[in-house]
Amino acid sequence: MKRTQLIAISLVMLSLNFLPFNLEKEPVYDKKEFFDPALYQLNSIDKLTAHIDSVAAQNNILPASVKYTVLTESVIKKRFYHGFSHYGLQQNWIAAVSEKIIGHGLSSIVNPRDIIRYPYAACSQQALVMVDVLKRKGLSYRTVGFPHHYAIEYLINGKWYYFDPDMEPAIPDSCRLETQWGCLADNLKKYYDTGRFSDLDWKFGKSLSVTLGKVNAVLAPNATLFQTDTHYLSKILWIFPMVAAFYPHKRSLKKVV
Repeated sequence: MKRTQLIAISLVMLSLNFLPFNLEKEPVYDKKEFFDPALYQLNSIDKLTAHIDSVAAQNNILPASVKYTVLTESVIKKRFYHGFSHYGLQQNWIAAVSEKIIGHGLSSIVNPRDIIRYPYAACSQQALVMVDVLKRKGLSYRTVGFPHHYAIEYLINGKWYYFDPDMEPAIPDSCRLETQWGCLADNLKKYYDTGRFSDLDWKFGKSLSVTLGKVNAVLAPNATLFQTDTHYLSKILWIFPMVAAFYPHKRSLKKVV
């Protein structure tokens, strides 16, 4: 490959790190969720946790209690509206381009510290943020998987409680207990707004048991590894064709007879 071609490739790779564009369409707020734009100022996990702690203190709510966990869910469901947040070119152009070409959610953010920078997040992303907050309170967790949805359970005082900040079910605290709904998806449907979610049977399935994750398992490990590696690679990949362009190649010597 010619030197000019290598330099051009290098400069294109470098320039992608400075383009403030997202290749994915930004989700639109449907005006039906409990989204509160004023909470967008809570743009870090530390700020979000401090806000929750402040509200809890004002209402005499103990950390790591059922009420504290319900409060955390309430704040998170108001902090976000539904829709996947993705890395743009400036943040991670390799993930962004890979998502566009291959798909598979490669640019869908799994780092809670990056998710919190957006006003919108999907079900798995809101659960990731909630887990990151409540891990600081020492609560154990596990995922609750449906055919096309993702929620979370927390172990509080020796009992598992169900939470879903994304789809915002109107569920009494006592009914969150796993012993009340028995790990059957159909038993949860009555708490969801069918006016908003006419596709509950598609999301939850019919007559199915949920899939429970391992307790305190690392969430989205493969996506985390991919996005972490490509984040750094996006910043340095341009160096390699540039080095190749100026690397002194030895010319083959003709034999002198």
